[in-house]
Amino acid sequence: MVPLGMLFCILKTSIHVSMIEVPVRMFHLKQMPQILNLPFKYKISSQCNWAELLHVFCLLPAFMFLVLGSAIAEAQPHGEGIQFSEKNRADFYFSQGQFKKAIEAYKLALEENGQSCYIFRSMVRAWDALGAHDEAKTYLNEYRRSNEKSSEVWYALGYLHYIKNEEKKAEEFFKKATTLDSANGLAWNNWAAVLVNNKRYSEALLKVRTAIQTNPKELMYFFNLKKIFEEMGEPNRFEEEYLENVKQGSGAWGYGKVLARSMRQKAFKDYDKGELVKAIAGFEKILNIYRKINDIDGQVPALFSLGLLHEENGDVEKGQEFFRKVLSINPAHIQAREKVTPKN
Repeated sequence: MVPLGMLFCILKTSIHVSMIEVPVRMFHLKQMPQILNLPFKYKISSQCNWAELLHVFCLLPAFMFLVLGSAIAEAQPHGEGIQFSEKNRADFYFSQGQFKKAIEAYKLALEENGQSCYIFRSMVRAWDALGAHDEAKTYLNEYRRSNEKSSEVWYALGYLHYIKNEEKKAEEFFKKATTLDSANGLAWNNWAAVLVNNKRYSEALLKVRTAIQTNPKELMYFFNLKKIFEEMGEPNRFEEEYLENVKQGSGAWGYGKVLARSMRQKAFKDYDKGELVKAIAGFEKILNIYRKINDIDGQVPALFSLGLLHEENGDVEKGQEFFRKVLSINPAHIQAREKVTPKN
């Protein structure tokens, strides 16, 4: 048996979360072929012929061309018949470390999309990467003078002071931003970050919970809630709140997504150490969470991972059960279809 890892670079996703940052992602995982998401050592039979292997290798350049071609198209000022938003163009420049170009594109994105805390935040991050804090302050203050009622620009000024470790000023600006717009979730969230740094945990909890209320689909807020509990020395409290929300029948989605991602990283570590039984137990917990929060998209990779793990652990029949469960949800799942053995 030859590990597929010798033929492919298997992509493992990891989520790095701070109180204020979320990594820029240019491509959604759904745009990637499913095989690149496999976390485990997918096997190829030693009897696999070279024609089959050649087919695999011939497909890889085509795939890479599609992915890189998309990125290049994003970077082109004028695509042939293809229009990209200034926000997408700016995000691409940012991901490539072209921060000056990113800033100019974000300025155009503000004109194109209107004021947005997310655009302002990315601009501040780009200025910070360049060490251009004075330039950022000048631009944002000029923008504020003509937009005094803009909660978004007050948030941006607060964020700038926050990354400069000027937390007292940052808190003042976040307070102003939330006064102008109580639905400014990023301002509430960053205000919580300031409070955590000063060990004002009770106040921080109130702020981040308010952020969650403004947008229950923003997972960053749930990650930060979890981090606050950990800073408080109560690491189990997040899961306890998840279980309470499950019991109540609402509000568990964000908790569940964050818990599942945390458990996934632990399961990967167990697998890397060769502890298959622990890895299987971890993914069973993950699958249970996705079922409780009714996240079908999460269930599919969890089921497929369990199929691979059971197969590698020597229980081929159990693995087949999980592959068939994948196909019952997503009949077009390529790898599951390839793994399922037809019943006689």
